[in-house]
Amino acid sequence: MICLPHPYHNEIPSFLKPYLSSPALERLRNVDMNCGMSFTSFPRFSCVPPASRYEHSLGTALIVWHFTVDRKQTLAALFHDIATPAFSHVADFLHGDHMKQESTEKETERLITGDPVIMDQLAEDGIHPDEVCDYHLYPVADNDSPRLSADRLEYTCTNIAAYGFAAMEDVSRLYDDLCVIKNEEGQDELAFRHDECGAEFALLALKCGKIYSCDEDRYGMEYLAGIIREGIRLGIMREEDLYAGDDSVMAMLENSPLRKMTGFYRHLVMVKKTDPSDPDGIIIDTKKRYIDPLGPSGRASQYSEKFRIQRDEFLNEDYAYPLKGVSHE
Repeated sequence: MICLPHPYHNEIPSFLKPYLSSPALERLRNVDMNCGMSFTSFPRFSCVPPASRYEHSLGTALIVWHFTVDRKQTLAALFHDIATPAFSHVADFLHGDHMKQESTEKETERLITGDPVIMDQLAEDGIHPDEVCDYHLYPVADNDSPRLSADRLEYTCTNIAAYGFAAMEDVSRLYDDLCVIKNEEGQDELAFRHDECGAEFALLALKCGKIYSCDEDRYGMEYLAGIIREGIRLGIMREEDLYAGDDSVMAMLENSPLRKMTGFYRHLVMVKKTDPSDPDGIIIDTKKRYIDPLGPSGRASQYSEKFRIQRDEFLNEDYAYPLKGVSHE
């Protein structure tokens, strides 16, 4: 069953539909956007509805199609997360890439070219895999942070509503204010027609960014990465097993000698700062995500003092303190 992920997408273009049933994309239905947080007992995440990488990929593709009507760009957007393993960006913590969070992209081409459904359909559509394996080629789909791209727009819109920061009606209103213009470097970029909408979106996206790097999120991802790392070291699992999906990997961990660590993770209810001498304390830095969108007067940080002040406060936050999880196992 294919469901539209957002109310502002009212149809799926027919050329896209065959790809949506491919095994490589179907796998993403069991990879959650919330990076394993739904398996914890943190109150902050207990009410957040699930959102799969499948839904995100489809949503990103529909955004690109809406603004470009270009098949190659749309397919590149559809495939951009095809290599994301279980628990999403936990893999970046596993690989020590959590400051950039790009390690999950390295298998994209292999998974696309290894899927016969995708390859047969690309051949039928006269599209070479090289044209859709790297969404970085298309600035509407992806660009350098903190610019606005379809990828960032999709998960930000989803999370603004999921975290209760604004109603979906407000998200749709902001979406309807978007267009594509040339940015400072002459590249296409999603931008707002009105400065007030750009500033409103930037502030809402900043609220989401604070969630992505909050103590619970950082600690939870690092702790889960530690369980997986130990599982690989002990030969309980292989890194390839992470492509089985969130539920399968969690079941594997819960039914292994690592069940005690996994139980501690599943019952995490809070994270507290602890003394540097505490052997259980860990210092965890991470990528700070925010969006500085374009509007008629330039970037939001140029015309919105409120956003600029809050952004700078966020960027200046120091995570150089040890954290310790509290679990009600």
